[in-house]
Amino acid sequence: MANFEVLEQEFSNFDTGTPRLHAIREAIAEADVKQDLYWRFRFRYDYIEESIFCGDRYFALITFPELLNLYENNQELHDDLARSYNVLICFRWIVEAVVEFPNISKQEVDSYFRLFKKMLLEHGKSLSIYYMKRSFFYIHVDKNIATADFYRFLREPLDEISDGKALYYNHQVMYYLSIGKEEKALKSAKLIFEGKLKSSSLPHSTYHKFMRFYLEHENYEKALYYAELIIPKVNANAYYLHMIGDLMSVYSVCDTQKGLELFSKNYNLYLQSRNPWLKMYFAIGAYHLFHKMANYKINFKAPENTPIASMSIQEIAEYFYQSAKDFVNKFDSRNGTDFYAKMLYLFDKRS
Repeated sequence: MANFEVLEQEFSNFDTGTPRLHAIREAIAEADVKQDLYWRFRFRYDYIEESIFCGDRYFALITFPELLNLYENNQELHDDLARSYNVLICFRWIVEAVVEFPNISKQEVDSYFRLFKKMLLEHGKSLSIYYMKRSFFYIHVDKNIATADFYRFLREPLDEISDGKALYYNHQVMYYLSIGKEEKALKSAKLIFEGKLKSSSLPHSTYHKFMRFYLEHENYEKALYYAELIIPKVNANAYYLHMIGDLMSVYSVCDTQKGLELFSKNYNLYLQSRNPWLKMYFAIGAYHLFHKMANYKINFKAPENTPIASMSIQEIAEYFYQSAKDFVNKFDSRNGTDFYAKMLYLFDKRS
């Protein structure tokens, strides 16, 4: 019989991303053959976690229904507090991931949130994480819903399913900047900037929010200040392709050579990604960058064996414009807004 603990240890040593995902998928297949309920569940949890944090959430969305089906149809998993906790944590990740795929309708997204809320209540958990994730989605869709959920989020206590105190304040930064309340956002960010509240995605996630805010308000000096703080944390990491895209937008204004270096370092991650939300941000940033480069007549040799290999600067700009526009149209159509169109046309009025 397979030693599943050894298998888990082995794939934990694989490179993150495709190599580890492939190894875990093989472990899932073996556990399924052996009909070992615990490891069938455990390996799927491992697979979802890896998919979420390597930035390729496509596989997490495929596997989550399998994990949920195992949990719902096996009472012994229900009776195991650790497995119940695992399901809620996966759900916490999934309600954030589903919004990143425009083929998942707004109605379907809402159904995920309703089921998540139901499970939290059934397990006696705080709704803090539910309102936090839902307000994050609706800030791009309906400000009234987002605002109502944000203030419910503030009233709910934090618990072990919540994202923690650091991200609690980070989310406040996001909301306050979205409504133009810069001073409130800075106040919420204070403990994060002082290093008193920490998380794996902080402080660069908070820096990113301010960078984006100042970029949109044409305060390029402050946007560049935060950009310089972000780069060491996110460069060459597929999980942060959205931040990398926004960084290219900043450098299209402030330092096209640095933007080009960023593009070259991360373009292959863009090509490999299955996440349309991440790819949209990168494509928007690349369009901004190459559009400005075309205006400045800067030379650039595109990487060989890629879709842009034989293109001129102007053609590359048009290529990323069309790619970004396609993503933007899909997301804005799903959401019923022009939120992402405003990002795409930040520096020009073409449509």
